[in-house]
Amino acid sequence: MGIKTFILILFLTLGIGVSGQTFDSLFTTSTIVETESSDESDTIDGLRNLKITSEDQIIRVWALALPFNMVLDNSAQDTASHEFRESPPRKWIIKNKMATKFYSGFRSAVDSMNKLGQNIQLLLVDHNEKNNSYRIQDDPFNSIYEYSATDFMDICNRLSVEKIIGPFRSEASEILAKESIGIPVINPVSRAVNVKDNPMLIAAAPSRKSESCALGKRAAMDRQNNDSSITVLLLTQSSIRMKLDSSFLESYTSTGRGAIEVVALELSDQIDFNELVSRGPKDMLIRYVLLDNSVLTAAKLLSAFRIRDPELTEFWSMGSVLKSNSLDSYLLLRQPIVWAQTERADYIKLNQIYNSIQRVSRLSPGRWEWLGYDMAWYASYMKGNIPMAYAGPRRLYVWSHLKGHGYINESALLFRFDHTGVRPLDRLEPFNRPQEIDSLIIN
Repeated sequence: MGIKTFILILFLTLGIGVSGQTFDSLFTTSTIVETESSDESDTIDGLRNLKITSEDQIIRVWALALPFNMVLDNSAQDTASHEFRESPPRKWIIKNKMATKFYSGFRSAVDSMNKLGQNIQLLLVDHNEKNNSYRIQDDPFNSIYEYSATDFMDICNRLSVEKIIGPFRSEASEILAKESIGIPVINPVSRAVNVKDNPMLIAAAPSRKSESCALGKRAAMDRQNNDSSITVLLLTQSSIRMKLDSSFLESYTSTGRGAIEVVALELSDQIDFNELVSRGPKDMLIRYVLLDNSVLTAAKLLSAFRIRDPELTEFWSMGSVLKSNSLDSYLLLRQPIVWAQTERADYIKLNQIYNSIQRVSRLSPGRWEWLGYDMAWYASYMKGNIPMAYAGPRRLYVWSHLKGHGYINESALLFRFDHTGVRPLDRLEPFNRPQEIDSLIIN
């Protein structure tokens, strides 16, 4: 049990869950987002107060369009002010915890960048996911005005916005990017973004095929090192529907190996896993590849492995499956495991960054704070409209791109567990916060 805990916590756990976020700590009664680590603040009323020029340097304006889900707090109205015929300031309440957590990490990173000499100013925008509209404050009484994707992009053009981070929804970012003629739109979290015929769209979250591609290439390498070994690709309705099996095979054959080397077996609801496992030669190494998030399927397969020699059996999967506490520890760790995941495991060692994010969020940072922090550093690194490869504190950015289309992050990290312990299969330099502006560029 101790070994399983080591695997799941150090290499699979993607952040600590956070509850009890106090939204008023981000938005005050004047609808301003404040942080403890900066004297500056971001505001929804960018149309009135946003400064585009500076005597010292050009301000880099980023629009951060997140689904804050702002609602008017009618209980905060000061009825006494009506006696003087004054419009009372409105107080808005933030309902979406994911958006505020993402913002906390993002803001922490921007604070660090500005201390290094950058001059980044955020235009905060509330993306209304229901109507696919963009809400910005534009008067001193905290009134929120709602704009279509077309009108919002026009505002960004007039304000010389460098890039737009958000929205979260894939379809919303696709529509917004279609309206752009020069401002890149970065979707930070969706793994199912369609970038076809949308050159200004950047899908920053690794695609759903990234893990299967990484596993396919690694399986080909291992077959090269052990030509008598066998790769069994287990097909499920889910993996077929998401085309994960085809991406695995494409990646496998891209190394020069033949698809005929891979034995593809489709799993039905009536499959006898013991019979399936018994088909393979008992004196040859077999790697069983399961590209499905079904914990039940994984559990049945692991149970059937008991009839095989664990030294000649390998379980290949995606990290999301191994995180489940429903898997039996003994059966899981009985044989070697190879898995792919889309986020780094060594981020938990970054204590200084952890404390920096915590100062902004006022809570122990979890997955969403880390993703926001990571996204901000990448946004800073990406100076132009064309994304470049980058290793952030939480994710890697390795792009696939076809002319006339947008960009998709295809990164994934591989790990292996065997009798020697857990080890990463990819060489990865640790993330260090830059100490000066020039160090943001990776050679």
